[in-house]
Amino acid sequence: MTAQCRDRGACAGDNRPRRQGGWRAVWLGLLLLLPWAAQGAAPDAAASRIVAAEPEVVCSGIAPFAFLEQGQYRGYAYELGQAVMRQLGYQGGIHVQPLARANRTVQHTPNVIALWVGRIPEREHTVHWLFPIVVDDFSVYTVHGRPTAPTLAQAKSIGLLGANIGAANAIAAQRQGVVNVEMITSDDANGRKLMTGRLAGWIASRSAVRFFIRLHGLPDDTFVKGVKLSDYQAWVVASKGTDPSVIAAWQQALHALERDGTLRRLAEAYHMAR
Repeated sequence: MTAQCRDRGACAGDNRPRRQGGWRAVWLGLLLLLPWAAQGAAPDAAASRIVAAEPEVVCSGIAPFAFLEQGQYRGYAYELGQAVMRQLGYQGGIHVQPLARANRTVQHTPNVIALWVGRIPEREHTVHWLFPIVVDDFSVYTVHGRPTAPTLAQAKSIGLLGANIGAANAIAAQRQGVVNVEMITSDDANGRKLMTGRLAGWIASRSAVRFFIRLHGLPDDTFVKGVKLSDYQAWVVASKGTDPSVIAAWQQALHALERDGTLRRLAEAYHMAR
């Protein structure tokens, strides 16, 4: 036997059955690797499920953005949110929360969409700003026939002014040095207190005042607009950490609703400034 044929099966002319131990080792190695392969794939699958998950959708419960009527929520931002969620095929609902809580939710919880947040410098870097739905201003409103506040000095001296807890109108007053402010839970409560004389003025947007007038069947000249404290915009926003695909989907849907006239019709129905 030559040196090259000393190992069994090494010669081309050797037709004896070959040992199967080598193949068994290969198959055993593959079987041992399967659990590791599965573990490696699991995080990617979980990640895709997280990306595909619907965000939590919240809306501050301030009329005319969102309010209860005969046991059902309606309102400008609420119905706009419903329209977007229908387009995107979402199965969940909209969580209506007090304004301060809704703002905290979207600023501190990942994967949240808030249907409206006032855009002010103090909040600029706390959320992703997706789409403006209101362009307005905050001014001091008084009742026709009572003392007015056409200047900042008069706004500071006229008496107690109403604003909303945790809202942009309260922050606008603070920024202007207006400290004679009572924090109240809703614009409707502010308007009612102003009408009954419990407030001297109301720090409000044109949209809020228009809605209050129509809601209560008041004459258009019930209130007198005084000094403007700040410009105001309300935006649909997303929390930090929201997946970019969710942000893109909401922006595309909102632009589509603007193009087809849905946004305009809702704004007109609720007397919102745009």
